[in-house]
Amino acid sequence: MATAAPRRFCRCACFCSQNLYVARYGLHLRFRDEQQLRRDYGPLLRSRGCVTSKDFQQLLQELEQEVGRRRRLGQESAARKALIACSYHPARPEVYSSLQDAALAPEFLAAAEYSASPGADLDGLLQRLETVSEEKRIYRVPVFSAKFCQTLLEELEHFEQSDMPKGRPNTMNNHGTTVGATLTATVPLWSSMHWARTWSWAVTTIMPSSPSMWLWARTSQGVPYTLGASSR
Repeated sequence: MATAAPRRFCRCACFCSQNLYVARYGLHLRFRDEQQLRRDYGPLLRSRGCVTSKDFQQLLQELEQEVGRRRRLGQESAARKALIACSYHPARPEVYSSLQDAALAPEFLAAAEYSASPGADLDGLLQRLETVSEEKRIYRVPVFSAKFCQTLLEELEHFEQSDMPKGRPNTMNNHGTTVGATLTATVPLWSSMHWARTWSWAVTTIMPSSPSMWLWARTSQGVPYTLGASSR
């Protein structure tokens, strides 16, 4: 019996060198090597308190550790997903089943239906979206119903309280949970969204008629906030 080839993980090369956050100095840095760091950020780092040789060596070590962490993310994520898939017991298993229309917001369904209809155009679509800024041409539409959102939050809270390993969004946030990369069973949920696929296809065929417009996709993550406490 033929064995399936392992799935290949790819990432942008800049992920391991760009936007490295250093909380102590409140800076996002680009880092390739010591010489580049001194050349590009020497005066700025000194103005933020990185003055002595010890300060700089400590910063260098932190950046090298963060680069190493980012390079290991693919393998660690795969191992984490495998463990969760075989060991995790969800509180709300219905979250992981094929998504039904009842879980989607009426506004989203209306926009998706219109987008897939004959003769749909950009003006008609925008009439079905909430306008955030007419000047900047920013619009939005809710995707999930309030009931489904509550169910999903309950499942995320249950997962957060479990002893399963958690994938964190970034080094600035120690309490957020990356949904798609942590709850592996959510992958079929997103990929089975018939209306989401219809929406994506229809909107990307309508919007090219206006070159100044594009879709903005956000990664899925949840971040808990507690009154009087930092979310980091």
